[in-house]
Amino acid sequence: MKRTLQLDKYAADAKTWRIYAQFNLDASRVLFTHENALTLCFPAATLGHHAIEALLKTALIREGMTIFDPDKLKQLDGSVTLEKDQCAWGHHLVRLGKLLAAKRPDLDLSAELRGFFFPHKMPMTIEDGLAMFDPFFWELRYPQQLDKLEGIGPDDYRVLDALVVALEPFAGRL
Repeated sequence: MKRTLQLDKYAADAKTWRIYAQFNLDASRVLFTHENALTLCFPAATLGHHAIEALLKTALIREGMTIFDPDKLKQLDGSVTLEKDQCAWGHHLVRLGKLLAAKRPDLDLSAELRGFFFPHKMPMTIEDGLAMFDPFFWELRYPQQLDKLEGIGPDDYRVLDALVVALEPFAGRL
């Protein structure tokens, strides 16, 4: 027997998602700038990914979307009306960014991030920054061979901060 699912009470709560993004952003910045940043940059990068993901999902909620797995819509309680195109799901930052850009044409993923991001390629676009942080989630959470990660270092907080500046107009400030 399939279990009937309910929407999580925060699935469409932009304020809570924004607060969660800030918690992860603050923690990531502390670790990226800590005196032991060379070793702490791994969890800092993962938390940075979480922060960016939550900012994107906050912005998507503000555009009327719900954070729910569209593959589970058939299991959703019948009293809830939700369509696949109303769902935002997953951890892929570039995909979430493209979804937001489709809803907000004023978000130009090809716009250059402001800042100097040595040793990363310059200029860096918003999409490049999202792509840089994507493998931080997939490859740094557990010990494993790194396939997509091009590098990581304590200065990556600069890219994180530039992404926050670019996304904050869509997610809102606290």
